[in-house]
Amino acid sequence: MKSRSSELRRARPLLGTIVEIGARGRGASAGIEAAFREVETIHQLMSFHESSSDISRVNRATPGGIVRINRRTHEVLAYAQLMSRLSAGAFDITVGGKLTEENVLPNPVEAQTFDSNASFRDIVLLPNQCIALTRRAWIDVGGIAKGYAVDRAVMMLKQFGVVSGTVNAGGDLFVFGAAQPVHIRHPEDPGLKFPLGKILNSAVASSSGCFSAREEIHAVNDPLIDPRRNRRVNWRFSVTVIASRCIVADALTKVVRLAIRQAPRILSQFGARALIIDRRGLRIFPANKNDTMISALETAARVVIAGNRASIPHPAVTGL
Repeated sequence: MKSRSSELRRARPLLGTIVEIGARGRGASAGIEAAFREVETIHQLMSFHESSSDISRVNRATPGGIVRINRRTHEVLAYAQLMSRLSAGAFDITVGGKLTEENVLPNPVEAQTFDSNASFRDIVLLPNQCIALTRRAWIDVGGIAKGYAVDRAVMMLKQFGVVSGTVNAGGDLFVFGAAQPVHIRHPEDPGLKFPLGKILNSAVASSSGCFSAREEIHAVNDPLIDPRRNRRVNWRFSVTVIASRCIVADALTKVVRLAIRQAPRILSQFGARALIIDRRGLRIFPANKNDTMISALETAARVVIAGNRASIPHPAVTGL
């Protein structure tokens, strides 16, 4: 029989990935079940595929029509609009139509053809959890909803008295109560990892492209649409963002990928950090020459980029 201090860990397929939840404390079992129920609710509300979801109902709406949505969906859309304004449209959830053209997403059931000129500016959030569109748009919150689901799962764990835990949804991670080591995959060779450090009371989100022919399939699994140019772009690096909330970290990986010049300013507004890995090595935004995190990570990155498959010492980077 496990002691009350031991960790319970369970995993389920949700949000298009595997969601894994670990928890310690008297309410661990009940807390995990409640957390999974919350994630499942978000999955049902914000799915692009399910015809009854809030997102599908919005995508079927006629311009000017008012759609009442769940408060969770409204909150995610509000965060998406904030990210869109800060990034001048680099982050834009109206890319759903382009993703269907690229055969990444299926056409929404019973939805009229989208307007290719639609953008985040055509989304109008109204009081009482309502939304209206000024143009026909197909929205997709896949670039932000997963992080929100992680945050909500963490909230449920804490409500049930869980003292420490982790929620991991396919690369979107939150750790609280007790520090946990986190590793980053190298985009040139996903089999290689190097240590990010020990994360505590923080969120980490990673997104990776590819820059070698053998990883071409990976680019298909993580498509990148530049909404300002309305076209798919190839990207050949990985981005990891550390932030106080997972919804922020999740969205900012897209902002860094598409608005790298504006990224340091936007990251600073959220107190977030971004790590970019490509053939040139490791870059960290915002940069700080006196940052011990940078020196530790650069040492680990040089070992990996040099092709050394040996064990890499774990840097002492905690409490991010």
